[in-house]
Amino acid sequence: MGTAKTRVTLIHHPTVALKISGFTDPDFEELEGTGGYLGNVYRKIIPPSLPRVADVLERDPSNQVDILDLRVQESDHEEIYRTIDWEGYRIDVERVGAHFSAADEAIEDSDWIGMSSHFTFESGVIRDLIAYIKKRKPSVKVMVGGADVKARPQDYLQMGADLAFVGDFDPGAFKSHAAAGRPLTVAGSNVLGPYSHPFPELTSPSFEKLKHLASYSDSHDGPVPEGVSSPIGFIYFTRGCPRECNFCESRQSKFEALDLDSSVKMLQHYQQAGIHTLNFADDNLLLLAARKGGRQDLLDLFAAMREMKFAWEFPNGLEIGRLLDSHNELDDDVMNALFSHTIDPETNRLVGAYRVYIPVETFDRRGDFRKLRSVQDQNRILSRIAASGLPELDFGVVIPPNATEETFEHTREGYQELRELISASGDAKARYAVFHLIPIALFRSMPTKYSVWDFPEGWNFYFPVYDGDHFSARQLFERRLRLVKEIDYENFVSMTRGQYGYS
Repeated sequence: MGTAKTRVTLIHHPTVALKISGFTDPDFEELEGTGGYLGNVYRKIIPPSLPRVADVLERDPSNQVDILDLRVQESDHEEIYRTIDWEGYRIDVERVGAHFSAADEAIEDSDWIGMSSHFTFESGVIRDLIAYIKKRKPSVKVMVGGADVKARPQDYLQMGADLAFVGDFDPGAFKSHAAAGRPLTVAGSNVLGPYSHPFPELTSPSFEKLKHLASYSDSHDGPVPEGVSSPIGFIYFTRGCPRECNFCESRQSKFEALDLDSSVKMLQHYQQAGIHTLNFADDNLLLLAARKGGRQDLLDLFAAMREMKFAWEFPNGLEIGRLLDSHNELDDDVMNALFSHTIDPETNRLVGAYRVYIPVETFDRRGDFRKLRSVQDQNRILSRIAASGLPELDFGVVIPPNATEETFEHTREGYQELRELISASGDAKARYAVFHLIPIALFRSMPTKYSVWDFPEGWNFYFPVYDGDHFSARQLFERRLRLVKEIDYENFVSMTRGQYGYS
């Protein structure tokens, strides 16, 4: 008689939408009647890590794994689950996706439920879902992983999780814990890791377990241009970044690159699954070109992607300074490989790049980031990227808590110059974003007016949960909005839709 399998369901949780109302200032008249969404609402996003966890789990035949995506299952369903009075504004906090009850059958049939929590602003949904799962079936165990779990695993145990992974999912540690048949009681033993799974063993995500694979039509940077087809899948060929950017959770981490043969095999796996479009999730892809033989591997990799007729974007950002060679000249071969595109005459699908996020970071504190080149070099690179025919460009600047009037003025002047440069260099649409700093990474210990436990949804890029050194939280928020309206009006009015706009 065979041994019973351990039944695991990996759940992609609903996401959060924040809708703000209470605008009375004439500067914000466009938002007075409708209010506005704080940021893009990620509805039809493929689970970034769960298919990989499923593949790793089922390499052990004693596990039986399913994936349930509550977000895409009812992607248009929105439910207000709390209302916050924030600095005189009203914020409706909405859960986007299916009701938790859609997971009832999966919960009942499972020994373990697994979830990934990458974004702090979604952790309140994770907490509520864990509570729902435990109430529905007290005997089921819950494991969690992801970037936010890595940063504060004890919080997730306090939410009711039985296991918190602070690195990659560790199949050996999970098997030992599952075999115990009960939660461990030794202090700290329910936090596992850090662990790094062998990179070549992460190249065959279990896409067949995604029942709605064809529905994943969204990117983290909004609607995609014409000719870009779904499904859209996340992919990475490198991981880690040794850079020191103090607001990034991947800062000063070990850089690893997948070998070219394994990379091509992963691309073939995605192609066979029917995925046509790729979103790069690499922390710092262009560091690959700095390694011995890495530049040629990069060129060969993108040649293979074109041969397989993929479209792609870089929503996680690129360190564009790496596009200058050792002689401080533009590396045209690499730039053509990354940013050019064609239209396939047989399908009318776009093949190649359609969008890149470029983290400008700052216009007045460039010395804080060693990765930034001089403004002159930056503009040379950006002019060349804009001339590549790339349909869309995204730019981002972070407003720090110690921002002054000069910070906003320098951002205004810098973006106005950048707009003129992009307009003169090609026909690319562009989005000029200004973000608030999130109290994560080295800023997790900073004083805040709204705690991560009481109001995790507020820990996002679109309003501050702290007073600044020179401006209150409300003043920082309103100054940012005025700046966005002046620099990029289409981006500003897109708040009424909850989908990024491009000017």
